Amino acid sequence: MRAYKAKWIITAEGEPLENHYLIVEDGKVIDVLPHEKVNFDDLVKVKDFGNAVITPGFVNLFTQLQYTDINKYRSKTIKSFIKRIFKNIIRKYIFAGIPQSSYVRGLARMYKEYFCWERTEKIRSFKHGLEKAMLSGTTCIAQVSKENKYFQILNNAPIKTYLFFELYADSRDAGKSEFRKISSKIEYFIKNKSDNMFIGVAPCSLSMVHKRLWKIISKYARKNNLLMLIRIAESQEEMDWLKHGFSDIDMLHMYLGMRKLNPYRQNISPVQYLKDLNVLSKKVLVANANYLSKDEFKELADTSVKFVYSPRYDDLNHGRKQEFKDVVDLFGENFGFGTESYFNIEEDHSLINEANYANKDNILNCIDLIKHLTIYPAKILKLDSIVGSLSKGKHADFNVFNLNENESYCNILSKANPDMVYVNGHRIVQNQQLRKAIN
Repeated sequence: MRAYKAKWIITAEGEPLENHYLIVEDGKVIDVLPHEKVNFDDLVKVKDFGNAVITPGFVNLFTQLQYTDINKYRSKTIKSFIKRIFKNIIRKYIFAGIPQSSYVRGLARMYKEYFCWERTEKIRSFKHGLEKAMLSGTTCIAQVSKENKYFQILNNAPIKTYLFFELYADSRDAGKSEFRKISSKIEYFIKNKSDNMFIGVAPCSLSMVHKRLWKIISKYARKNNLLMLIRIAESQEEMDWLKHGFSDIDMLHMYLGMRKLNPYRQNISPVQYLKDLNVLSKKVLVANANYLSKDEFKELADTSVKFVYSPRYDDLNHGRKQEFKDVVDLFGENFGFGTESYFNIEEDHSLINEANYANKDNILNCIDLIKHLTIYPAKILKLDSIVGSLSKGKHADFNVFNLNENESYCNILSKANPDMVYVNGHRIVQNQQLRKAIN
């Protein structure tokens, strides 16, 4: 057994413990004990971090790591150059007259850069994002992606990973085809995944998924006990599409090679849209919801779904978000934070920065805020039996934050990244540097 001592240990299951030891054996937490209860004869090593704080590893409920290097790196291959010219011509033609500031136009710019990358460049961007997440103390991520190429990277990663396969369909037939492909893919990956990896589904959004696929993927997820992650009410364009049956979303459909997709029913709230399709349940995670009214947001909470809050992403890309006080009041323990796609924020995957951005008015005290980075999102992902807190029997995934003189445990919220990160009792980050490159 090994013991790790710090001035403070935040277990996420109770009050902070002062001058205690975290006891670890075979990668799991044995106990958290004061000095007088530790049997030092049983220990092979004692590591005293001194004036520091130990916290559970953080859980990120929504990442799209593949876009990490968008706007930071541009491929210089001839093939990519030709692709970019072709995509630019198409984009200018399709989006003529649509303001440059439009969300769908910005999304098209992102897709254009991504589509022009070579496979190796996409993988490099993904690995870069995964590195940044791990350096920020994230030891469990929920990644949304449609592509198979990232499976093995996540499968080999030292941290816990939840891969939500993204789905699109513009017609009934496309929905059936997409379901056949995704169900076959999930069955294959479940057989070949590591113990640290988990699988879910992510129908993209109301305006990107035909009602037939909503119905069959929801039924499939319930039958196979899969979590589902959904974006709703993310943009004004989506709200216009739902109200009128058309919007600038149609241009994005065209740009992505999709046929025009019509809502199955117009002029209803996004929440009602999904309720009518029997989609919403306690095993569903909903992200964004920027354009829901307060009453609609409450209606969403009343369906027992879990909420993923990404305030920086939403402010940056949409100029609006749900108020943090409303998130706390309506969802309580049933929400956590996600960083989504940080192609517009310079190399920042810090959940502490995300939480601080939300909590500017000190709605939550520091310990409750940390619970929304640890135990609560772990419960949302149904992984709280192994991660999320420093409790007996759980995996020894934890962060170490060094403190300056006269600082206390709440001062970790002023530090974007921990100094050390441990997963299963093994140190993967030392002095804010990865000890081993991602394969």
